[in-house]
Amino acid sequence: MMRVDASDLDFLCELANVGAGHAAGALALLLGCPIRMSVPRVQRRRGAQQGTSGIFFEVEGGIGGVFAVLFPPRERSALLAALLGDADPQAEQSESALREVGNILASHALSAVADLIGARVLPSVPVLALEAAGSLLASFQVRLDELAIETPLIDTHGAQRGLLVWIPAPAAASDPAV
Repeated sequence: MMRVDASDLDFLCELANVGAGHAAGALALLLGCPIRMSVPRVQRRRGAQQGTSGIFFEVEGGIGGVFAVLFPPRERSALLAALLGDADPQAEQSESALREVGNILASHALSAVADLIGARVLPSVPVLALEAAGSLLASFQVRLDELAIETPLIDTHGAQRGLLVWIPAPAAASDPAV
């Protein structure tokens, strides 16, 4: 399998940066408070905090790979409280809300990237890992044998409200159409 070349890393980080900016704007609208993104960072292998929830999308088209929206336990609880009040985090309503938030953030991020590169990008149906996102993320990295580009979404106090992770498909950086 072809790996992402170091010369392509700046290009991929810029794509992640653009997408994350749009996702941060969407999360700000959902929460009714300012949210900004930090600079994307590259991780070779990543472990998520125990209990982290994640919404995962396999991405086909111009960039390919896997896109995930992660919420560690505290951030997940705060998000659900903001959206649903005191709903049980294990309840079907909470799971549905997490999937929908993931869908909204991924759609904003991936649409912005697709517009930028002029290619069609198709995310899969969202897959929710309620408390084992780290394991699922690690399995995607092993399967794709690739790095992950992470972008924290933070509030005005500097607290992380979520984490966007993109594991690009190896062909994404070398494809002349991208």
